[in-house]
Amino acid sequence: MFTTRIFSADMANVIVETDMTLDVDDVGALAVIHALADRNEAQLLGVSFNEKHPDGVKGIAAINAWYDRVETPIAQFSGTLESPDESRYLSYLAKMLDESVNVRVLDAMDFYQEILSSQQDQSVTIISLGFLNNLAELLKTHPTLIKQKVLRLVAMGGRVNDNFNFVRHELVGESQFVIEHWPTQLVVTDFGGNLHSGVSLSSTSSKNPVREAYFRWFNRSFKGRSSWDQVAVLVGVRGEAGGFEFVGDLAGRLQNGFTWQFDGQHRAYARPTKSPNFYLAEIEALMSVKPRAH
Repeated sequence: MFTTRIFSADMANVIVETDMTLDVDDVGALAVIHALADRNEAQLLGVSFNEKHPDGVKGIAAINAWYDRVETPIAQFSGTLESPDESRYLSYLAKMLDESVNVRVLDAMDFYQEILSSQQDQSVTIISLGFLNNLAELLKTHPTLIKQKVLRLVAMGGRVNDNFNFVRHELVGESQFVIEHWPTQLVVTDFGGNLHSGVSLSSTSSKNPVREAYFRWFNRSFKGRSSWDQVAVLVGVRGEAGGFEFVGDLAGRLQNGFTWQFDGQHRAYARPTKSPNFYLAEIEALMSVKPRAH
């Protein structure tokens, strides 16, 4: 069983859903959540991998180990996925994981059942940076557990006609199911495309797997990449106090024609309230800061 974590009103209790494979902002987002945990703004309860890649779990574990959280449980999607993505960096990250490290990997449903059951009611924030396949299955099998334990779900995806997270791998049906039936607050965020972060990683240690991922993604160089997922982490951990407002009075639409209405409460859209430079500076600083354990 997992060690029970004590919930603090001053911290966000976070589970991260990631498709860390094709793009690299998932790596930056995991760095941000670890940095926020080092600041006692968040507790990282676990990381759930919703893609299919042979080095995905080891890549995630290498990042967790860099931040001295190798004990963080990792979930693996166990279903089938249409045309899984390849990765420019995961094989390199997997090689950075010490072979002596024992990573506990669970089926996603076992992972959620164990973690959520050990938490206080309405204390967990799930931050989805990728696909909604694991969450759709969780909603089908444990809806009462979600309603009891989850405070909110923050989902990174385009509000109107998203062309990746909500539709890739023919998962638009799963996305619709989650958006339509999720029993607690669901906040959608799609800001960050013009926030190009990651250049600051060039000044960090060559042993840093986050640095390595960006280095490999840009073909052995350092450039800035869009920061959609890092923004989602800021929304999930800091909420409206982090420079966002949860708004309604607008609609969302998926490519299959499904539409839904935001009300600012049960279904909300995270609108940024500060300048782009504010978020970019925050993200760069959090991504490149030395782990507290170092």
